[in-house]
Amino acid sequence: MQTFQDAAAPHLGFGGLDVDLTEEERDLQRKIRRFAIGVMRPTAARLDPMAAADVIGQDSPLWDCLARFDDLGINPAWLATLGTQRLTRILPLVFEELAYGDAGLAVAAFTSKMAGATAAATGDPELIERFTPLRGCWIAILADRGSDAIDHVGFELAKGSRQSEGSLRAVMRGSEVILNGVSSDWISCAPIAECALIHCPADYGSGIARLDGGVSGIALLVPFDLPGIERGPPVEKIGQRTLPTGNVRFSDVRVPARYVIQGQDRFYASLAGTHTSGAMNVAAIATGVAKAAFDCALRYARSREQGGAPLIAHQHVRWRLWEMWRKLELCRASVRRGVAYNLSQEGPHLLASITAKTTATQTAFEVAMEAIQIFGANGLSRDHVVERLLRDITVCLIQGGENHSLGLQGGNWLLRSLNGEGMESLALGPTG
Repeated sequence: MQTFQDAAAPHLGFGGLDVDLTEEERDLQRKIRRFAIGVMRPTAARLDPMAAADVIGQDSPLWDCLARFDDLGINPAWLATLGTQRLTRILPLVFEELAYGDAGLAVAAFTSKMAGATAAATGDPELIERFTPLRGCWIAILADRGSDAIDHVGFELAKGSRQSEGSLRAVMRGSEVILNGVSSDWISCAPIAECALIHCPADYGSGIARLDGGVSGIALLVPFDLPGIERGPPVEKIGQRTLPTGNVRFSDVRVPARYVIQGQDRFYASLAGTHTSGAMNVAAIATGVAKAAFDCALRYARSREQGGAPLIAHQHVRWRLWEMWRKLELCRASVRRGVAYNLSQEGPHLLASITAKTTATQTAFEVAMEAIQIFGANGLSRDHVVERLLRDITVCLIQGGENHSLGLQGGNWLLRSLNGEGMESLALGPTG
């Protein structure tokens, strides 16, 4: 039985109930937090009211922010050097701290490096030299292939039906891959990208459709200096306005076959792996938004008076802050558990990321909405950052896969696992 030395208040750091951070991790946390508060938040305050086209304009503060992020040295290449044990602890911390500054800029900072990180992971000197210096994006969602793209196994195919073949397709032709079509409008960093990691349907000579109703596909790296590539204008959206989002159009683009990362046999494994990583990161980003919303509400409750006393003196407000705190810790727990599974010998698997992503984003949305209500009408004003936090977390509900569609995938994987590993043992016996 544990005993108290006294009844003092608990010691809570920036990470809540974190007590076992190493000195390296605490230094990293402080370093990112200074950047998040000192650089990302002021940049976001300037970018958010700007037109989407101006966000990527020559004089936009976006460029200075991305350049200063590069100076931090925190990127996929650095994360790859950490080893499994350190990465398990540091990955959630990095994304939570960055998103505490701004969710859209956090996504932009890492998404723009996805193609380069993929090239580096191949170990191919040509791909590394060609793509690691370039700002990139990830193209997997197409104009008419959204939920189908995350249904890697075809769980949700109606009997006798086929998945959409998509608005962008590749054709293998000798030593080249020919790309035609257009991506979805919702490709993060597309308006500022210089290259892309692309997962799209592909024809290897016998058509795109597979006998099981799915599609054949390809994963490849594409530099945008090839003829026939056009980036569309950035989309005006309600949240994460600091993150440039748009489409990319391809007209008879000839890509050298040596830029192919995975062909027909490994396409879905490659797509699932990238999706698993992306959804996991969105979960951690949502946690950072929840932390920012909680802190905003706490500061406001201490400073705002109602009924002759600060809001925080009112019992119901204290209860609401407690509920926000509890949910914030739930976000952290789900993210860290998911990361631990994905980096274990049992992982990675999309199920872990879906569990964390749907839990953290939905819970963070509830925290942000509660913060708005503590602010009252002031929470609807752009004079307070909490209004932007609610808009930003709304995007997270769809980012990395819309939560209901992801939940269906998670449920299907869950039942497949249980059916394959002793579902019968879970059933009650005759006398149960």
